[in-house]
Amino acid sequence: MILGLSFLFWSCSEDSESPAPVENEYLVESSLKIALDESLIKNFAIFSGLPEFTDYVRNDIEIYKIIYKTVVQGEEVLASGVISIPSGLPGPIPMISAFRGTIFSDTEAPSENSLIYGFEVFAAAGYATVMPDMIGFGSSKEMVQHYYNQATNGRVAIDMIRASHEFFSERDILLNDQLFLFGYSQGGFITMATQQAIENDPALGWDLTAVAAGAGAYNIEFVMEDVIDRGVFTSPGFLSLIIYSYNEVNNFNKSMEYYFQEPYASQMPFLLNGSKSQGQINEALSDTLINYFQPSFVEGMKNKTETEMIKAFRDNSVHDWQPEAPLRLYHSSGDEYIPIADSQNTAELLKENGSDVEFILLGEKNHSSSSIDMISETIPWFEGLRTDL
Repeated sequence: MILGLSFLFWSCSEDSESPAPVENEYLVESSLKIALDESLIKNFAIFSGLPEFTDYVRNDIEIYKIIYKTVVQGEEVLASGVISIPSGLPGPIPMISAFRGTIFSDTEAPSENSLIYGFEVFAAAGYATVMPDMIGFGSSKEMVQHYYNQATNGRVAIDMIRASHEFFSERDILLNDQLFLFGYSQGGFITMATQQAIENDPALGWDLTAVAAGAGAYNIEFVMEDVIDRGVFTSPGFLSLIIYSYNEVNNFNKSMEYYFQEPYASQMPFLLNGSKSQGQINEALSDTLINYFQPSFVEGMKNKTETEMIKAFRDNSVHDWQPEAPLRLYHSSGDEYIPIADSQNTAELLKENGSDVEFILLGEKNHSSSSIDMISETIPWFEGLRTDL
């Protein structure tokens, strides 16, 4: 989720091109977006509801946009994201790969947004912080979002980290061997998908230090069943995005009328083309699901005859495996979008599988507000594991 409270911090200085990379395998180009000094970051933390974070703010930071190579469904793609670095540190320093929540508008992408997400302020605490736009935004905005897509999300995140290593090497910025993962909402799912992809690929040689995932839909089938059973869902844009994305990315080749009733079905491609915000999309749709989904699709989901979509949900879920690195799952009981039972059940199953997993209750705030509480809970944990302090 965009914390979106950094209106004081945006400068109008033009991007400055960095030196052209030499023989990089992943990094294509980079440019400076913005530089923030320590005092402004502290003000940002206070204004964003994170006053305790000021104790960890130690550095000015610079935020760069990068373009890098990745592979999506067998094809090379230029993806993008942002790298935030602390100024003046001799190193070596740890890295955090952070992942945003769901967005709809092209202008909300980390590399395109004139605000900052809030995750970048980890850099002020001395972490090299990287955040990919993900497919469908930034340099890949002409593509359909690969929403809740385990394989694509993990590969794009890993290649962003690889490109970041090349970026740091160009600037003689030293990293230690600590790598943290952090994400909330859709970013919570991406965090888990990335952990799984890293730990399933020993050739990378990366040992994750700790992983923090908040309020993601880990068992996608379970979450969709919960939503459909409610009858009313106040952000139907999320539902339109996952159905539209799965239909397109998996080549189901069904019309939107197969899933949605009119007048919503014919609007779907235009609502999800990157020109509309979440609020605009929700206003155009119905939150009463009996008026929104086709009854035949709902019935097929309930009686398990909608096999194509259900298989895709199961194939992309990340709730049943054996993580190696310490993992904490965060969730609020007041979450109006993702059922808290999904995180609780996932934590229990991963424990049964032999993993070091802890479930952290964030209180009773709603989905958006709880992202701030997760940051507050996570920072001390990460700081306590650092080896460079």
